[in-house]
Amino acid sequence: METTHSHHLQLHNNSKLNLLKPQVKIFTVFAIVMSIAFLSLENYSIILSQTAIVIYLLWLSKLRLSTYLKRLSVDIPFVLFALFLPFLSKGNNEVLFKIFNLNVYKTGVLEMTNILIKITLCVTLAIVLTATTSNIEIIYGLQKLKISPLLIAIFSFAIRYIDVFIDEVKRVRIAMKSRGYIEKGFKGLKPLAFASGALLIRGYERGERVYNSMISRGFNGTIELKNRSYEKSNFLYILSLLAFSNLIIDRFYL
Repeated sequence: METTHSHHLQLHNNSKLNLLKPQVKIFTVFAIVMSIAFLSLENYSIILSQTAIVIYLLWLSKLRLSTYLKRLSVDIPFVLFALFLPFLSKGNNEVLFKIFNLNVYKTGVLEMTNILIKITLCVTLAIVLTATTSNIEIIYGLQKLKISPLLIAIFSFAIRYIDVFIDEVKRVRIAMKSRGYIEKGFKGLKPLAFASGALLIRGYERGERVYNSMISRGFNGTIELKNRSYEKSNFLYILSLLAFSNLIIDRFYL
């Protein structure tokens, strides 16, 4: 089975990252994310080095600032959670200062900073990857990295049909509004519940039809993709090595 569908997060620009091997981009993003996740954040030079790597990749992606900030908003729930930590995480009960008679603990401030820095850097890397790599290239890269064919098939269908499901939701909303539906208070929850149930049934029935049509066309659980030509991406390996070097230095030599 072949697929050429591209997801709505990809931007068709002239970024250098668009021309690089997707498997190398996936590996690089994974390596840098892992190195950031295990940093202790006690050494500022290491933090600045990791941040510089992420900013460099963001610059190479040539994303507009407005687009980047809009997509970065997905980490708002983590930010809101982190903002409560200075008041909740006591640690050794060391108080830095008070705000409206509420103690601000040193341990909580450190944990908040830790979460904010790491989640922002990791989400930025995910934004760069999705903006410079189409879904077919991501699937191609996962195949080159020898990921399980079953997981690749599940991932492929998920990203392929998520747009279909979003369009279905939009049609349901338009139909509800054309029939006088107003989102107001608890009374509006009952129609939403009916609409959600209808979407689930439609999704299940569509999945059955798609599966049966795939089986009838000889689908055997694997997705076949043709080999493609890309530019050399050695500098991404260098960035991955640098990120892991920062982690090793932070963990074992500082």
